[in-house]
Amino acid sequence: MKSLGAVIRQRRLNMNLTLDQLATLIDSSKSYLSKLENDLIEKPKPSTLRKVAKQLDMNYNDLLLHTSYVDKDETSWITPSATFYEIDSILENTENVVMVQGKVLEKSEREKLLKMVKLLFDLD
Repeated sequence: MKSLGAVIRQRRLNMNLTLDQLATLIDSSKSYLSKLENDLIEKPKPSTLRKVAKQLDMNYNDLLLHTSYVDKDETSWITPSATFYEIDSILENTENVVMVQGKVLEKSEREKLLKMVKLLFDLD
């Protein structure tokens, strides 16, 4: 499995972006991105990874698989056909039924849950 830095660098180069350009797009610095691409940052902030994923048109969950947030030995449950769901889209889509301990969440409860998840993972 490629390192996080190698995956980001390859995608950035494929999109013909410089470090400066990507840094500007994600509101970061060239030096931070250089460290990230050279695997000198063990645990980048999830919010930074989300910005990188968005600007490089990548799946955020796929990027997470290349970090130390995910134990590489514990990824056997992930199959090539695995489907990842964005918590935002699940909770914001009123057609989805979201339950917690058997209770269907109302819209206001779903909004609170989404806010808590974002706070928990530093996504705001």
